[in-house]
Amino acid sequence: MSDNGATPFPTQLAVSCGFCCGTTDVNWFCKSCPGSLCNTCKMSHPSIPVFKNHIVVPRTNDVMRLYGPSKIAEQCRLHPAKEISTYCKDCQVPCCATCQVQKHQKHHISTIEDAYLSAENRLNDNVKELEKHVIPTIDQMADKTKKDRSEKRVQIDRVREEVNAFRKELKEAVDESCDCLIEKLEHDETELDNLITKLNVQKGKIRELIKEVNEIIQKGDLSMIKYSPPSPSTFIPEVPTPRSTIPVFSPGRDILSIIKDRIGTVEWIEINSESKRTPIPTAKFDPSMININKVGSFDSQISVGSITTAGNNTAWVMWDYSDTMYLYDSSGEVVRSITVKGSRGINDMVITRSGEMIVTCKDKKVRRVSVSGEVSTMIDTSPFQPKGVCLTDSEDVVVCMRDHGKRNHIAVYSPDTGRKLREIRGIDGQGKKQITDPYRVVSNGKDLCVVNWDPDHVVCVDERGDVRWVYDGKEAKLSKSFNLRGISVDKYNNLLVTDIHNRCVHFIDKEGRLIQIMLTHEQTGLEGHWGICVDDKTGQVWVGNGSVYFGTESNNVVICKYLS
Repeated sequence: MSDNGATPFPTQLAVSCGFCCGTTDVNWFCKSCPGSLCNTCKMSHPSIPVFKNHIVVPRTNDVMRLYGPSKIAEQCRLHPAKEISTYCKDCQVPCCATCQVQKHQKHHISTIEDAYLSAENRLNDNVKELEKHVIPTIDQMADKTKKDRSEKRVQIDRVREEVNAFRKELKEAVDESCDCLIEKLEHDETELDNLITKLNVQKGKIRELIKEVNEIIQKGDLSMIKYSPPSPSTFIPEVPTPRSTIPVFSPGRDILSIIKDRIGTVEWIEINSESKRTPIPTAKFDPSMININKVGSFDSQISVGSITTAGNNTAWVMWDYSDTMYLYDSSGEVVRSITVKGSRGINDMVITRSGEMIVTCKDKKVRRVSVSGEVSTMIDTSPFQPKGVCLTDSEDVVVCMRDHGKRNHIAVYSPDTGRKLREIRGIDGQGKKQITDPYRVVSNGKDLCVVNWDPDHVVCVDERGDVRWVYDGKEAKLSKSFNLRGISVDKYNNLLVTDIHNRCVHFIDKEGRLIQIMLTHEQTGLEGHWGICVDDKTGQVWVGNGSVYFGTESNNVVICKYLS
């Protein structure tokens, strides 16, 4: 027992005194050294000047739990002969006395015990926070999700029944169509069988006549003179001449992709318990709403070949001679940048509903960039170079394909597998190919609107790929030739197309009619209008200089409010 009656720490592990190395009456512990002390050394410990301010306490279970070798006593890795005794708050590392002298002289130092207690308290607080707040919150979220699932289960089952009923109806329609084709084949086969039967019947009648004529000849009497057999031509059957053709089955053009596009979708709609959901009225556009107001501008690190809004007053800027794209906020600060290594330049990009980005690159690859910035190859478009890209309502990926030849076209790919679904060549009703050199493309409802080079015009095609209209800029009656670059679409389905020669934007309605020339050089200060995008949430349009034009090297981005 210690002389103050404290319960001593068990000594059955043959604990020795840190000074005399004795194993008898080791009942004390110096928190400052730290180390165990026998009764004798405990008495002499404060008499040594260097130890006079040390804190010596009974060697109890509680003391050793905090300061004992199982938790605190550990040899220094840099000085194995020394025990760790202090903690450097600046470097956030434990250290021995030698480390403290050599590397941490002017740093904030605490005892290793205090650092241990501080860490233990911090961890205990974290545990209490998790138990008191986080776990109950997760439980509430789980309960709410279970309740939500239970409420939606009935609706999900109903929609599942509707989908299955439609599947059955679709199958029946396919079976009916295929049965009609088979029935037609069987009808033709039956006609051929009937023709063979008629021919066989006529052949039997001819044989009977031949037999009758031979019998009369064999008699050799005068009856032969009076006998007049039927004319041979009467035995030729009145049946159609057998056709020298064979049946050929021609499957419906792009039937699988058409079915996929038109099969329908399942959508989740917002509802409330007080009233039924009413349809949101379609936005209507009035030309009197046009009111140009410049709200901001900044210099970008690269020319603005393409620009795409990303929400929260930010937009991605890229140029097809740079493999890095930059995310700017409206004040011109770079929020983030992503480098697509090996791309040889980024042509265009589009953001999916999940927040991923699909990027077209000069090395003839279409790449997917995850929300965290991981880059992976999605499509190899060789021998074509992918230029503009957009998404359909069903999030199929639409890519402009160019090989500087006559095979240029638009290709549509599956977003999941990267498999090509169909090609769009843009041939009008007179058989003329209007999409000859596609550069940019946007989805405008069920239509696709394409910026075409050589000749410069905008081509609108429907979901089947048939040309609806062509805009060639002549309606604007500008002094210089129409030389378009970027394209964007607003919530009214109007199109905004940049014209780099005339330093302006052509504002076109969804039918290809010019509404107004806007965002001119005088209004924006831009010298070479190229990349453009509309942010429907803010009602703003971002436009940027695309290259060195008209003696300027400025890579400006201008933000304008264009509708009141």
